[in-house]
Amino acid sequence: MENRQHVLIAGLGVSGFEAAKLALCKDFKVTVIDLHCGSQLEDRARELEELGCTVFLDFGAGQEAFKECSFDNTVDRVVISPGIDPRGDLGQFLHGLGCSLISELEFAASFIKTPLIGVTGTNGKTTTVELLVHCLQGLGQKVIAAGNIGLALSAVAQDSADLDYIIVEVSSFQLEAIDKINFCVGAILNIGSDHTDRYEKPEDYVKQKLKLLGHSEYKLASYDLVKQGFLEDSADLALIDLHKNDRALAFLDQDLLQFSSLSFDYETHSLKGIHNAQNLLFALGILNYLGFSLQASFSASQSFQVGSHRMQHFLTWEGISFINDSKSTNPLSLQMALESLGRLNPQKIVLIAGGRDKKMDFNIVKTALCSYVRKLYVYGECRSTLMKAWKAHVSPVSCNDFVEAVDKALKSLEKGDVLLLSPGCSSLDAFSSYVERGDVYMKTVLEWTKK
Repeated sequence: MENRQHVLIAGLGVSGFEAAKLALCKDFKVTVIDLHCGSQLEDRARELEELGCTVFLDFGAGQEAFKECSFDNTVDRVVISPGIDPRGDLGQFLHGLGCSLISELEFAASFIKTPLIGVTGTNGKTTTVELLVHCLQGLGQKVIAAGNIGLALSAVAQDSADLDYIIVEVSSFQLEAIDKINFCVGAILNIGSDHTDRYEKPEDYVKQKLKLLGHSEYKLASYDLVKQGFLEDSADLALIDLHKNDRALAFLDQDLLQFSSLSFDYETHSLKGIHNAQNLLFALGILNYLGFSLQASFSASQSFQVGSHRMQHFLTWEGISFINDSKSTNPLSLQMALESLGRLNPQKIVLIAGGRDKKMDFNIVKTALCSYVRKLYVYGECRSTLMKAWKAHVSPVSCNDFVEAVDKALKSLEKGDVLLLSPGCSSLDAFSSYVERGDVYMKTVLEWTKK
């Protein structure tokens, strides 16, 4: 008689695929379901089936479908991928199975002994995670980044014994189904309007983000979360602030990164912008907690370079600067981009914004628009939303599509301007990803400057 536990993996994206391979390695009986089908999913299904897994693609979400597949009431545990909306038919059905339901993140973590450092927030997650990896490697540590950054934690779990630390970029979706996961450090960089297509109320999104701290030994958060009323200023909470704050573990005082009696000159650092000052403060605070000296950590951070599509200054031409911030997919990231550039370039920014309409709140951007933007071009699904939110404060130009917005913005440029693509919206109304959107923008700009 077979005594192996039966694990149902819901979703065959990157997370589900790696979770299924991990479960097979741990000698579980594994079934995978996905509502969709396609060549990539079929390739993954074939690979898993060769390893002994049962896979159902184009799966119908409902009780009858489970009965037809002959595994109704035999599942011991469900591992749910972050892409599955718990409010949807499949999500509701999985919750009703009556067995343990956990996220891929928690399933993977249950097989890992290496300390986990979790980083979440509406913006800055990827940069902070990459910065931590860069610094720790510079300090002689074996470390890898996983989670929402692209490499599923389940893939790392299969071979993590030699690592000193795993830095996990954590999304709100990954936190929805956690119970026993433990991080040695949990950091929340910020919380702004995002994923309103997933969460009915803003407080539902906030609630998921805050879960990270409840599963962390050392808790680190932005002081803004206290000011917003999301967190209480408690003794076990270390705070980071962008303003002088004697209560905070670290803060930015003019251009000095201040830690107790130590300070570092941010103006000379390779990272630029107030948003990156915050990311650096968090990284240094985490490294300090782990036992590394602030001086050594700051020195290691100096050679770090931000990845593409994140406030990427890719060209200066005839006195005009061109910035690709295509990774800006929410209002808070747009606001931070404008404030970072605007301090040095008041009323010189020509902004391109728009994309997928996720019903987010763009009111927080109004002050920065009025202070720093000379011209504004909006496009995509969200253009009517942006026009309505901003027309009383600036004079946005509505464009039919992305190409028209870039073209009109280029034709409006004057010497001394900064052309900024910082959409504040998802790219998925017209592009496969923010990477494709940023690549198209940079290619268009480079071709235009060569005419």
